[in-house]
Amino acid sequence: MGASDNERLVLDYLDAIQKGDHQAAFEAFAENATWQTPPSMPWPAKFEGRRAIFDEYFAVDKGLFTTGMSSYDLDCRVAAASGDNVVVEMTHRSEGLNGKRYDTDHCLVFEVRENRIQAVREYIDSLYLQQQMIDG
Repeated sequence: MGASDNERLVLDYLDAIQKGDHQAAFEAFAENATWQTPPSMPWPAKFEGRRAIFDEYFAVDKGLFTTGMSSYDLDCRVAAASGDNVVVEMTHRSEGLNGKRYDTDHCLVFEVRENRIQAVREYIDSLYLQQQMIDG
């Protein structure tokens, strides 16, 4: 696959996750994919395997957002692909179970090989998340 195919795979994944199509989103990942978050996040810094990504990483959203895992309001501003890497800059908007608005930027780096997402590295303002969603 070329860079444009990798970018299309990632954008299709993001579209599926926004719509709550977890089966399509799940299928975009390799069986042994990883998702790495900043070490300052209040959960593990790395999730190994697509089952853990969906059952553990995304499941955190059930305890944070009014939409849980059913849908996501993502505004993808930039997607750039080079070789096996796709970088996405986006804003995630939601409302917390605590009633607070959540409106923050994310940068995600996807590694794509063999038509599947192999790894994701997430960069996010973890202090903002802590203050808005967790500290009440």
